[in-house]
Amino acid sequence: MASSKSKNKAGGFVVGPILVVLSLGALWKNETRFDYHKAAKKTGHVATLEQAVEGQNFSYSGEMDTSRTLSGKYIETFTGYLEIRRSAEIYCWDRDEDSDGDVTWRKTWMSSVESNSRNSGLRQELSSGRMLPSSYQVGDLEITAKQIEFVDARVDIDPAPLTRTAEGERLTVEGDYLMLRKGKSDNLGDERIGYRAIPIPPRATYFGRLAGGRGVADTSEAQSGMINSIIQNTGILHHLVAGERETALSTMKLHIQRLKWLVRGIGSAVTVFGMIFFFSSLVRFLYGIPVIGRIAETGAFVLALLLGLPLAGITIVAGWLVGNPIALVAIALLLIAGIVYAVRLSKRQRKVGEQFKQELETEYGHSLSPTELRQNEVREMAGMLAAGENQLGATESKALDRFARQSGLKREEREEVMREVQESPPPLHSPEIHLRNLIRMALADGRLTPQEVRSIRDAATLAGYDRDQFRQLMNEVQQRAQAA
Repeated sequence: MASSKSKNKAGGFVVGPILVVLSLGALWKNETRFDYHKAAKKTGHVATLEQAVEGQNFSYSGEMDTSRTLSGKYIETFTGYLEIRRSAEIYCWDRDEDSDGDVTWRKTWMSSVESNSRNSGLRQELSSGRMLPSSYQVGDLEITAKQIEFVDARVDIDPAPLTRTAEGERLTVEGDYLMLRKGKSDNLGDERIGYRAIPIPPRATYFGRLAGGRGVADTSEAQSGMINSIIQNTGILHHLVAGERETALSTMKLHIQRLKWLVRGIGSAVTVFGMIFFFSSLVRFLYGIPVIGRIAETGAFVLALLLGLPLAGITIVAGWLVGNPIALVAIALLLIAGIVYAVRLSKRQRKVGEQFKQELETEYGHSLSPTELRQNEVREMAGMLAAGENQLGATESKALDRFARQSGLKREEREEVMREVQESPPPLHSPEIHLRNLIRMALADGRLTPQEVRSIRDAATLAGYDRDQFRQLMNEVQQRAQAA
């Protein structure tokens, strides 16, 4: 038993990454999958078969015979269905062993008998299957059933009114199932069969390729492999859909959208689960320690979420962009436009800054260093706050100190200018004069950051200016420099 548990613990280091890789692969392929709706939309619609071109994709709408029948294995005939899926299940033991080697047993319906000690001697007699005709008829068009695809909703078939075959005579009807009872008190080994089918519509539209006068599968973009099979990405256009062309296209669009979102949800969940499996294996030795074990278990779960969800999201977005090159080009153009705009804005700010700096140096009578400019900004803000509605109180002093820190002044420089404005407050001009000077000085270094604008705006609010007034003053100061 100890050896089994050791093997299970080590398995987390392998199974976890495998799950992550497979789920990310599924998410990527899901975004770059063959879009049968788009392929169908590109087909040319023909009113008569004479208009269709041999070897080319096309769409064609016509009437269907809703009375066509299909023969079954346990039911003699089914009337009015395009496709029927027969699902056989057996009531047996399901053995679940967790990563610690602890085993849980439960009896449930399964598609096949699980190989374990409690199911010894059980044998499944009924079988699953798919029933299709050899071909379909839509108007004058014969369509081969080979590789046919459906997107319409399936319905459950009630077997009660249907005639059973000789093989099906031993089965009883219970609800929506044909049952094979084995006579055991716990029902172990009992089997059942359920049927789901797509009804034949009065009118349908076919999307595919014309070959030999018949509708056949277009396999030019056929996909293979395990992941493509799991996410149902066949790459085939050979669809028979209820309704006229536009109705059929709407059904196909809704179907592929639902399928994509289903894969996105399940794929993201499996990515997180794989990471939980891996991280849990890393810290499992801590689980037996009180308190620490609970923290380690929670930490593994949180870390898996923090890493798994963003990784799945990035894969989905990257795959979507690759699968939608037009959107990728549009984003690239927007990015280039944004860079060009930022460069031009930066050049304009530098030009405005140079004008203000020359103007300020003329007023001060000497060249201004970056440090002196920042110190003067603090002085002008102090003057604005002191001349404002609340003067230079505790709240205003905190705002002033915060602005000084954000301006990049060193501690000694900040303490010096704060001591100066407290001991020798700036002249009490109108708050607007100080605010205009503050904006000029902020622009003089050629780079006015959003954080700097917010700081000045917040201080202006304390001095009695609302956002509209501040924005108007800001624009006036900048426009004056650009007009100069």
